[in-house]
Amino acid sequence: MTLIKNAFYLAWTDTRARYKKSILGPLWLTLGNLIGILGLNVVWASLLKEEMNTFVPSLTIGMIVWQLVAGSIGEGPATFIRHANIIRNVAIPSWFFVIRALSRQLINFAHNLLIMVVVVWYFDYPLQAQMWLVAPGMLLIILNLFWIIYLLGLLGARFRDVEYLINALLPLLFFMSPVIFRPDRLPVDMNIVWLNPFSYFIEVVRAPIMGTTPDSKGFIVMGGMLLAGGIITFLINQRYGRKLAFWV
Repeated sequence: MTLIKNAFYLAWTDTRARYKKSILGPLWLTLGNLIGILGLNVVWASLLKEEMNTFVPSLTIGMIVWQLVAGSIGEGPATFIRHANIIRNVAIPSWFFVIRALSRQLINFAHNLLIMVVVVWYFDYPLQAQMWLVAPGMLLIILNLFWIIYLLGLLGARFRDVEYLINALLPLLFFMSPVIFRPDRLPVDMNIVWLNPFSYFIEVVRAPIMGTTPDSKGFIVMGGMLLAGGIITFLINQRYGRKLAFWV
């Protein structure tokens, strides 16, 4: 338990150090994302001919959840490489560095939640019964991101090209995920969107906030990902984890 607390503390220290001596500090995370989200709303609402009162909350929630997912995936391959000196010299469980990386992304997400709350309040979205589904949705997202960072960290430590491959794929995943658009609002049937598992990550959070009940398929897919990915990551770590100090 102490190691987990230390991982959270170091993640917060990393965030503060990034904005050291700035006036707003970590609130620059919120301000920067607010400017970006406002810009995207103005441009894409016009291009897609959407009403602002539904499009703005939809895109805002989608962007904030996507930044959590993409930030975690993008950081994954370098998770252990970044702490190579510590791994080589100190006997610390490898999951400590995964929790530290994930905590850093969750701190960023917490700052961005302020934007989400303001947007939902401004457009007068009422609290509805299905909104409680956000909690299990977020839990599944966090647990899945844990094994994804862990697995990508192991692969990235062994094969350095993984980091560049992931960075090249993330823009494609962005446009394949329902971040800017809502699948049910497209003029054509876009079932291909649901072949991307990260689409469910966004919808299980956005749908309850927008006043609809997310499809149970999303929870099933994410639960299956957690089970399969967790087992694969565990087996790989059991087989090759002891070589991590040599890989980094």
